[in-house]
Amino acid sequence: MDLDFDFLKPYIHYLVFAFIGLVILYIKTYTQERAKRKVLIQTNKKLIEETESIKKEHQLDISKRRYQYESKKEQYLNFYKLIDSFTSEANLKMQEKLISILNNFYEDFLNASTNEDKTAENTAIIKMSKEMQKISLDSVAELTKLRQETNTIRIIASDEILKKLNLLELSYDELFEKSNKMMSALPRLIIKNKQDKINELQKEIELSSNVGKSINNDIIKLMRKELNEI
Repeated sequence: MDLDFDFLKPYIHYLVFAFIGLVILYIKTYTQERAKRKVLIQTNKKLIEETESIKKEHQLDISKRRYQYESKKEQYLNFYKLIDSFTSEANLKMQEKLISILNNFYEDFLNASTNEDKTAENTAIIKMSKEMQKISLDSVAELTKLRQETNTIRIIASDEILKKLNLLELSYDELFEKSNKMMSALPRLIIKNKQDKINELQKEIELSSNVGKSINNDIIKLMRKELNEI
């Protein structure tokens, strides 16, 4: 039996419009979804690129920090090796030289006094004074070397450390001034047996030395803090 669709004829134009409307709606929806998908893909791509960029920057930052840490640590360690050499080894060498100079002076001056030889006495005093001057010159050379190393540290150090380095230099200047004062006066004080004055000068040197050690300790703490913050 053939189907009869004549009853639909009055509604065909409605159906056509409805179909066209559905097609248009589909196309619009498809276009919108495609546009959203395109935007989403672009957004994802941008996020991936930004993530990779952040990773690279982070890795670069880590590398820079590691380099800064290693570089600063090496320079700080070299600086304090020099400080140790300056404060401990230099002091030991100076003590050894000073003991030798004093022993020779006592022997020479005692022999001259025993023989009532004024010329020999003056010779012993002049010899001792020259040897004391030599110690002072050697100490100045060591201090100059330390200052040069300090200037290198100043390039990388924080403002807090710079202030402490300035104080450290001042303390060393004061220490050398007092040491030179004592060594210049020592021949005369020994001859006149002014042991109280010698002890007084020694105490002044010890006080200046302790000030320098205290500043040294402060600098070490600041350097450790600075390295930990890198």
